[in-house]
Parts: sequence; structure tokens; C-alpha cells
Amino acid sequence: MIYKFSKLINFMETKNYISFDLEYWYDSEFVLDKNQKKDCLKEGLSIVKQILKKHNVKATFFVTGKILEDYPEEVKLLSKEGHEIASHNYEHKMLNKQTKKEFEESIDKSKKLIKNITGKNPVGFRAPSWSISKKEFWTYSILKKEGFKYSSSLFPVNAGLYGSSKFPVGRFKPLKNDDFLEIPIRPFSFFSMRFPFAGGIYFRIIPVFLTRFFIKKLNKKRESVIVYFHPWEFCKNIPRTKTTLVGKITTYFGLKKNASKLDYLLSHFKFFPLWEVIKDD
Repeated sequence: MIYKFSKLINFMETKNYISFDLEYWYDSEFVLDKNQKKDCLKEGLSIVKQILKKHNVKATFFVTGKILEDYPEEVKLLSKEGHEIASHNYEHKMLNKQTKKEFEESIDKSKKLIKNITGKNPVGFRAPSWSISKKEFWTYSILKKEGFKYSSSLFPVNAGLYGSSKFPVGRFKPLKNDDFLEIPIRPFSFFSMRFPFAGGIYFRIIPVFLTRFFIKKLNKKRESVIVYFHPWEFCKNIPRTKTTLVGKITTYFGLKKNASKLDYLLSHFKFFPLWEVIKDD
């Protein structure tokens, strides 16, 4: 497959972007028991909003349909405060577990919920659990049909559950003769090796000064970085539940320091919502 890359931004104009996947903590593929009483959403979202406000940063929130239904006022307020509300599909279900028809119905439902709450049609999409692989590139045609302008769903690192090192690390146009963009999560590359660092469990594991170093190095090469988080990652007391060993690490490691690390990062870099990629491209 031939990928068509967009033009590079001038170094002085290189932008970094910040996004949050607004979902329940137990939506993770690693959490086996989905019947949880404590969702931690308001607690985590409150902390995130305080940090963003402190640094005058607007972000993109990829929101599941379940959250849109359960917390419409919180999502509406995010939109009023200037944050971008984008789709994280209706259910937090990996795309390889959905048919094309099921996905089309799901994304249409998500889109309508966002429009009803914010008054705006969403232009951005992120697949649950980075679950667009080469087999799911049909997703882009459906997103284009539904009026979306970009996706940020590819993880260009082999991460086991998701991702592939065969994907490009820069944004590209996956549809022939169309401006629809895929904006992957950029890893840090060292020779032929790629290292994820920009969010989730990777951000929580890696010392924040090293994350800062990676971003500075990439920006010097005129390469933008997208950082990504989940508001539940800022809750210090996520309920303990049945999971795998990997699940214990990805769900519980580094939660107590996550807020201070994000605060540190935002004090050293200016970040923007992802819709600005479309504006600047």
C-alpha cells in the first residue's frame, strides 16, 4: 500500500497535540469483570480539567457512546469550554470484533449523540484500543461517508493486543483522491526500533523528563507529537478487580503520579486539540 504523506510543518510552527479517551476504566480489554459500581469518571475528569485550565490548553476528547448517554452534561460542558468532542465509537469494542454493518450503525449512533449534546457534528474518530489494523482499513470509507475528517487510530508499534511497526509514524491519507487523514500516535524511533512513550501505560512507566526529551528531539526534526490519556488514569483509587498480570500493570501502575507528570509536561510544551491538524494541513 502506498501512503501519501502531508507536507511537513515549518520547525517554528511545529505543533504538539493532546487527547483524552473518555471511557470507563473497566472498558479495557484487560479488565475481565465489567460489572463495576465505581466508574471514577467525574473524579478523573475534574483533575484533568483543572490541569488543562491551569495551562490554558484545549484538548480533544474521544468519547464513547456509553459516556455520552450517562454523562451528557459533563460532555456538553467540555464542548462549551472549547474542547473538541470526537467519537470513540458507541461501544468500546475492538473493530475486529465488529462487522462493517455493525460499525456503521455504531458510528452513526455515536455521531448523533455528539450532535445532540454539543450541537456540532464530530470530525474526529479514534478506534477503541487502537484497533484499526490493515484488515480494518475499510473503516476509513465509512468514516468519510459519515462526514468525519480524520482518525487517530493507528499505533505504529507492535504492542501485542494492537499496533504494527509496518504503519507509518506520520499522518497520511488512507483514501485515494481524498483529504481524509489518519494521524498515528508517533513513537520515538532509534535506528530501526520504535518506542511508545506518549500516553497511557507508557507515559506512566517512563520518567517524565525522558518523555520531555523525546518530544524535544522529535520537534527538532519537525515531527509533531500526540499525547494521549484516559481521565480515569488520574483517579488514585481505581477499584481492584479480576484481571491478568498485564492488566494489573496497565490498569494500576503509576496512577498516583500521573497528574503531576501531566502538569509538568504542559508546563514545558504547548499542546493543541487534534482538529487543528485539519485546519493547518
